Amino acid sequence: MSVLTKTARSTLLLLAAGALLGLGLAALEPGGLNGASVTAYGALAALVLLSGWLIWRLLGAEPKLGWMALTAFFLRLALGVALGLLLPVIGYDTEPQNAGYIFFDAFQRDTQAWQLAQSGAPLTAAFNSQFFSDQYGGMLITSAGLYRIFSPDLHRPWLILLLTAFVSAIGVIFIYKTFVERFGVKTASLAAWIFALYPESILLGAAQMRDPILIGLAAMNFYFINRWRELRWKAAIWLVILLALLAAFSWLVALGISAVLAVWWWIDYSADLTDRRRRLMGWAFLGLLMISGFTLTSRWLQASAAWDISEALRNSGWIQALFDQLPESLLTPFIVVYGLAQPVLPAAIIDPALPIWSVLTSFRSVGWYLLIPLLLYTPFALAKIPPGTQRRLLFCSFAAVITWALVSSLRAGGDLWDNPRYRTLFIPWMALTAAWAWNTAREMQDAWLGRWYMVMGIFLVFFTNWYLYRTFNVGILIGFWQMVAAIVVLSALVIGWGVVQEFRTCGNPFTKA
Repeated sequence: MSVLTKTARSTLLLLAAGALLGLGLAALEPGGLNGASVTAYGALAALVLLSGWLIWRLLGAEPKLGWMALTAFFLRLALGVALGLLLPVIGYDTEPQNAGYIFFDAFQRDTQAWQLAQSGAPLTAAFNSQFFSDQYGGMLITSAGLYRIFSPDLHRPWLILLLTAFVSAIGVIFIYKTFVERFGVKTASLAAWIFALYPESILLGAAQMRDPILIGLAAMNFYFINRWRELRWKAAIWLVILLALLAAFSWLVALGISAVLAVWWWIDYSADLTDRRRRLMGWAFLGLLMISGFTLTSRWLQASAAWDISEALRNSGWIQALFDQLPESLLTPFIVVYGLAQPVLPAAIIDPALPIWSVLTSFRSVGWYLLIPLLLYTPFALAKIPPGTQRRLLFCSFAAVITWALVSSLRAGGDLWDNPRYRTLFIPWMALTAAWAWNTAREMQDAWLGRWYMVMGIFLVFFTNWYLYRTFNVGILIGFWQMVAAIVVLSALVIGWGVVQEFRTCGNPFTKA
């Protein structure tokens, strides 16, 4: 009875919180407070909060995880609402920003979702080719369904923010529970915070995009693949359901995530196999699947990359000038590296833009540039831990992040928005890799992480000077390729000096100093 009473009290509290949240959103909504808005926002907010509480309980999560998830949720929702109010006033005079949307894709897709909801046509029409804004249909049918159920009288885009903020934020709990037993509390806690606070993830969760849905579903899939030993067939059922949902929102992302999950599971499962032949057969089978997947998508990837590279050249005169100086064989590698650097932090800070966009772009860039040295340090850290399942799983995570970042950069060309958006879809593995690398460097007192941050500092100093001179004629005049050469030479000196120091102190650069 006491448990029932406690559950009833929690349910009533969450319903009240949902009603208050709905009241707040309705009051802030352009057009003024009215009963229909309070009902629409309050009902969905209450459903979201109850769902989050139920997931928290079912996973047996600690109270701190509930607060972490709530923090992530309200950060995304608050940012989305704030931008919805601010962009029409202090943003650029474009149709999406005048309507309060951060991304053009979100504006286009959400507008069509409202049209579908009002059309009277079945929601499955979202999968028809006439709705060009969503080539997969999943986000379109979800948004249209929410409008038809909760807001048939008026287009209320913030309803979609409740969903995207929730699905993105609830992944915090899944991430922590995935890592805590295998990698420890410190790594799990830091990974959960990275997942919750990574700037690009916050921005995506604050928009009517499919990306935050994909991020949340990826975290859930990662949880169940790690629980296969204890859940068995239940884990398999959930994986099938969640991967099907992923495919509805983006079958290409579902394909990439499925590949990582398959490799992760096989590493874990094969650790108990004594038959070397079975292990090799398993790896061969996975290899064939990877080759088949690559063959299936390679033509699309090449076509997409060619189009995005042409767009980068068309939109940037200085990239076109640099391309003219390169041999054809280096054009694609150059655009991939350029894409990996996006959003370039000095450019985000220095390039003339409206203040709101300078702040947003700098916010996104800082998160990525803090993670890059941790990713570069990871192979050095992996070389210093004993061989075994944990090292193989961490290498799988690292390899997945690097491979996906490269594919994303190729797919997006040099685009300022698509590059960070695509690579953030693998944030569960990014968070694990970065958190483990940080904690390992601290525990080992390993100087290699500091050296990689020095390399990042060299890059930022030179590019800051380059952008200052290019934009304001302030600083030291230096050609682009001369600057690149200087960065490479100085970075090589830092790494080379690190190797010398390691040999002098312990005789091997890949053992603990």
